[in-house]
Amino acid sequence: MEWIEMVHLRSYSQTDRDEAAAAFHQLTVPARVQEFEDVILLRGIALDGDLCIVIRWSGEVPGMGKSPLGTRLASAFSEFGAIDHSAWIQECGFTADGKENRP
Repeated sequence: MEWIEMVHLRSYSQTDRDEAAAAFHQLTVPARVQEFEDVILLRGIALDGDLCIVIRWSGEVPGMGKSPLGTRLASAFSEFGAIDHSAWIQECGFTADGKENRP
C-alpha cells in the first residue's frame, strides 16, 4: 500500500518561511527507514508563508497513522509557524483519459 504524510507549515513570517526552506535543504536522506520512498517540499501558491513537506511511503500505515520521521519533522518545523500534520491513503481516482485509477 502507498500512503503519504503531509506536514503543512503556515509560517509566522516570510523570514520564518525562508528559514524553514533553508532547514529543509539541510536534511539528509533518512538512514535505513523501511518503506520510505521520498520527501519533497512544496511552496504555497496562494499564501506566501505556506510550505508543505510531503513524505511518500510504501507498506503498512503505522498504528498511530503517522511515522516517527513525520512526527520529528513536524516538531522541528513547528518553531517556524503553525503545523498541521496528517496522513493519507488513496481512496480512488481517474486518469486523464477517464479510466478509473484505484490503488
